Amino acid sequence: MEISKRVKLLRTVGERIERRKEDIVRGFAEDIGVAVKIGSAEVDMTVDYLKTMDEEVPWVEGRKPYGVVGGVLPYDASTMMFARLAGSAVLGSNRAYVSFSSLTPSTKEILLEELKDFKDWIRINEGSDNREFSKRCCDDPDVRLFYISGGDEVGRLFAQRIHCFDKIIFAGPSGMPPCIVWDGYDVEKAARFVAKRAFLNGGQYCTTIKRVYVKKDLMDDFMHYLLEGVDRIKVGDPLDPEVDYGPIKAKRTRVLIDRALKKVKGKRIRGRVEGEWITPIVILAEEIPDLELFGPLLAVQFVETEDEAFDRALDTRFRHIVYIFGDISERNRKRILDGFGMVHFNPEFTFLPLRGPYGGKMDAGWVLEKVDGEVVKKDGPIIYCVEMTRPA
Repeated sequence: MEISKRVKLLRTVGERIERRKEDIVRGFAEDIGVAVKIGSAEVDMTVDYLKTMDEEVPWVEGRKPYGVVGGVLPYDASTMMFARLAGSAVLGSNRAYVSFSSLTPSTKEILLEELKDFKDWIRINEGSDNREFSKRCCDDPDVRLFYISGGDEVGRLFAQRIHCFDKIIFAGPSGMPPCIVWDGYDVEKAARFVAKRAFLNGGQYCTTIKRVYVKKDLMDDFMHYLLEGVDRIKVGDPLDPEVDYGPIKAKRTRVLIDRALKKVKGKRIRGRVEGEWITPIVILAEEIPDLELFGPLLAVQFVETEDEAFDRALDTRFRHIVYIFGDISERNRKRILDGFGMVHFNPEFTFLPLRGPYGGKMDAGWVLEKVDGEVVKKDGPIIYCVEMTRPA
């Protein structure tokens, strides 16, 4: 199929998802507690991405497909990751074979129904769990590229399976994504951004802020405005349009929260945990360890010097994303740009865009690829449709 027809096919996929938006959003809420305001935004971004795949045509023109691209989708942002994975695969003339998380059965069933006419290009796993699906992909000689996300242990496991594929893309844990607040930027704006970004979707995106380093003489003002923003966050019935996030239904996420509460040294000044119901947790920290973390927890620590802030931000194996507010030295700017996969200076967005380079460094993610008989590893942000095609 020529590329213009594949673009049209993906636009139709977007339209099919769009017509089931209300059902998908309700499913998000009922399955994993995603607030309808967040689920609605996720579906809108999914649809917009699939309807505009023509923008990515220049990235794949002249390149060759792998064949079948297999992938296991995370429970968070499942339709957006479906769009990024399946959309990029099909644009590059691959067939996509995807499996949804067991935590999002409603999304899976809706897409199975809506996309049944596109099975030649997009196939959704039925009747087996993700462990069996992954094994089946490993045993299938047509599946040449595999995508997986998850914790550190998932990455180690799949790195051992490169013999099954030509390429593996691992979207690893983001650890505790840092933010630095320094002179030269409106402290109130920075604090309000952090409050919103840290607890967006209950902190259940790998790009949400988990630790903040604030210049000591800005700390009082920062905390005042941060807590104002945090106190406005509404936790409750995810079907209520006024609610910001609902229950934290993923057991692993609750385990990570519990572990962080034990390991982050400091004073908890906001937040409570009652089973699946976890209100925004803010810790005034004395020491922040290097942890894998997901969910609604934020640790804030003051620092004396700019170098200390950057040293602490870089003291992690999970160099996924970092947010910087204020004027910083060129030396530290270079350090942070070299150190992290994604760096945002003085950001104002709510959601990260789906299109463009995405990914972390070190243990936050990697690509393994067979090149001339050798296995080559790289990290850093990638453009998915480029990675899902071979050079001409």
